[in-house]
Formats: sequence, structure tokens, C-alpha cells
Amino acid sequence: MGRELFDRPEGKEVLARAAELGWKRPVPEISAEELLRTSLAQPAIFLVEWAGFLAVQGKGGPEAVAGHSLGEFAALAAAGVLDWPTAFRLVLLRGKLMEEAARANPGGMVAVLGLPLEDAESLASESGCFVANVNAPGQVVLAGELSALARAEELAQKKGGKAVRLAVAGPFHSPFMAGAARRFAQALEDLAFRPPRITFVSSSTGEAEKSPERIKEILKGQMTGAVQWVKAMETLASLGVEEAWEIGPGQVLTRLGRRISARIRFRALGEVLGDV
Repeated sequence: MGRELFDRPEGKEVLARAAELGWKRPVPEISAEELLRTSLAQPAIFLVEWAGFLAVQGKGGPEAVAGHSLGEFAALAAAGVLDWPTAFRLVLLRGKLMEEAARANPGGMVAVLGLPLEDAESLASESGCFVANVNAPGQVVLAGELSALARAEELAQKKGGKAVRLAVAGPFHSPFMAGAARRFAQALEDLAFRPPRITFVSSSTGEAEKSPERIKEILKGQMTGAVQWVKAMETLASLGVEEAWEIGPGQVLTRLGRRISARIRFRALGEVLGDV
């Protein structure tokens, strides 16, 4: 993951600084199996995102940023709310705490496809799951215990939808992360957040957020609350954003964005850079 980025000067600089901060693993050397560990996956993905952000600076800086779940930390750094080493240290802690919480609360996540949000919410309630991500029209991710996920899969089929179990290590963005969220909130307490230099749209609220203290409070509840990605993209469109670049591995958000809004041209990182 990110091999081409880390061959670039910006990527090498990011890995060197990350090593100074205590991260000794070159991201492209981490195996797919290891990336199933939340404590490894989260910092690795953040470093890809930050290396990608630096790589596109020559293409013109953004006027607005938003991040899906973990991506919110790179977005905060890009907006100047936090410097990126501070954001990275928070990601290291976040990954560790969420991995511990997942181990203490076995479960997972399932994507419910082809059903309206209202039906997915009803399905979550019936099965004992929680809405974790509202990703796109007809794609809602639920989190819960394994027995609840199995029940959700059955109900989705009965309602005419489809359910796909996700390869994640736990029931993220649900009350099962409450213990981790409390410990993470303590780490945030003494940090100084700055006002965003550019528009920052929170994927927790789906709204543009300007107050540093409010952003901090939102971040304290991020682990247990749902990702409101549809609302965040609709907010960007309402603000007049015409083009959005996905800065990270893969093209998942590009594909989701195209399903959410025809008013924005969504492009993946490889397309933006041309040579990645």
C-alpha cells in the first residue's frame, strides 16, 4: 500500500518523520494480513493519506477538506487544526485503543446494500446492531456482535437487500467503543486545537465546523458515533465544491461520492497525480 507514494521525496520525508515519532515500519512492507490489525492499519493509512496530501500540493491546495472516519485526522491536519505529527500520535493511540476495545467486545461490521436508510435503521434496531456508516444511497454499514450481524444479514435478504460482511477487526463506530472513546477523550483534553484555515466538514456531524473546541468535542465522540458521509458530501456540494480528490489508498470514496452527488467531480489520487 502506497509504495509509489513512498518512493517520492514527500513520502520519504513522511516516513522519516514518522520514525522519529516512534513508528519504525515502512508502510509498503506491511503485509495484508498485518493490516487486519487496527493498531497497524490506522497509522499506516494515515501516513499514506499524508504523503498523498503533500504530493498533490503542487496541483493546488484544497479549499475544503473532509475525512471518512480515520481520514478525519488527515483532514484536520490539512486544515491546520492540528499539526500532522500531533494528528499522527493521536492516530497511533486511536488504533491501539480501538484494537483493545475490539478484543474486549468481539464483533464486526456488515454493509447493507440496496435498502433505503430508513429500512437499514429499522433492520439495525431489529437485529441488535448499530448504524455505523451512512456511506451512500443504498449503502449503510452496521456494527454489532457476531450473532447480531448474522441476524442483520438474514433480515437484509428478507427485505430485498444484500448484506456483505466487512473484513474489519471489530464493531467500530458503535457503543462497543465507549471505553476506548473515554480514554481517547482524555488524551484530547489538553491539546490545543486551532481554527481551520480552510473549510473543514466533519463526517461525524456532516456539517462545516469552525470552532476548535467544538471540533475537539466532536472528535471525542467519533469512535462511538456514525459516519455521516452522505451528509458531508452533500454539504460540500452545497458550499459550491465542484471537484473532490480522494487522498488515500484505493478509490472507495471516489465511487461513493459519485453515487451521492452529481454536482461534484470525484477523482482518485492516481488520476490526480497521473504517475501514481
